[in-house]
Amino acid sequence: MNKKGIEFSFSWIFAIIAGAVILISALYITTKLVGTERKIGDTFIASELNTILNPIETNLEDSKYTTIKFLDETRVFNECSNQGTFGKQQISTSSKLGIGNEWGDKSIRKSSFNKYVFSRGTEETQNKKLRVIVRPFFIPFKVGDLTMIYGKEYCFVNPPSDIEELVQDLSANGVQDIGINITSNIPSCLADSTKVCFDIIGCEINVNTQSKIVSKYGKELHYSGESLMLSAIFADPLIYECQLKRLMGRAGELGVLYSKKANYLEGSGCSNDLQNDLNEYVLATAINNSGNLDRVVFMSDDLEEKNGQLANCRIF
Repeated sequence: MNKKGIEFSFSWIFAIIAGAVILISALYITTKLVGTERKIGDTFIASELNTILNPIETNLEDSKYTTIKFLDETRVFNECSNQGTFGKQQISTSSKLGIGNEWGDKSIRKSSFNKYVFSRGTEETQNKKLRVIVRPFFIPFKVGDLTMIYGKEYCFVNPPSDIEELVQDLSANGVQDIGINITSNIPSCLADSTKVCFDIIGCEINVNTQSKIVSKYGKELHYSGESLMLSAIFADPLIYECQLKRLMGRAGELGVLYSKKANYLEGSGCSNDLQNDLNEYVLATAINNSGNLDRVVFMSDDLEEKNGQLANCRIF
């Protein structure tokens, strides 16, 4: 009787262990399959996001605002490389699901060579949506569109009138919530908002409109014009510097084309005397960081003035 009791107990113990192994293996395989499917889904989302950003472009001096909605809470990873002539923009995503890891691994990156996305390195949706502001960038001709993506709420403290008017226009005079609150003092900001001070100090991000510097995370980002100012506010410093260098690379290539056009028009009897200026401008666009932006801006202003005086022989 004792032997039978031992055999019976061992059989049950073996069955329990074997069942546990099978169950754990099944859970492991299921989790792996879900993780794989999640990565495939996130790669599709990254691809779709990359495609959606294509038609959000500006005409002339227009600015645009839109929202992008997701099925799940999503993280968007913004990576920038300035290797090569135009560098590249890389977007990947990760969604939040109720099984496995709280957040999946990054999806496969989707690259583009003509987009300039300014955001934090990891931007997280708020209520399953991201906000997008698009602004044109001229220096002095249009170089591209600057796309600013953000999920958090922002509070602009004491902004200049032109920025206040821009926010009003983008929000259709307050009809739609664009996630930017304007106030005259820091205590009026929402507690969890990112605070941006203009010409005063005390915020996470401080903007000096006289010296044209945005200070954040211990870095000073130089800008020129509203488009770059906003880009510096929304972007991580490394991303801002990388995208600015890409923009200058594109501006330089456009400068080469306009120089050739100026030379062609000269030969066709349309005097413009801009070829040398454009060649110098091209050299100036080879900047190392935003601290070298002033020279490009100075030459851009000079080119714009001279080109404007050419009447029928304008180059751009």
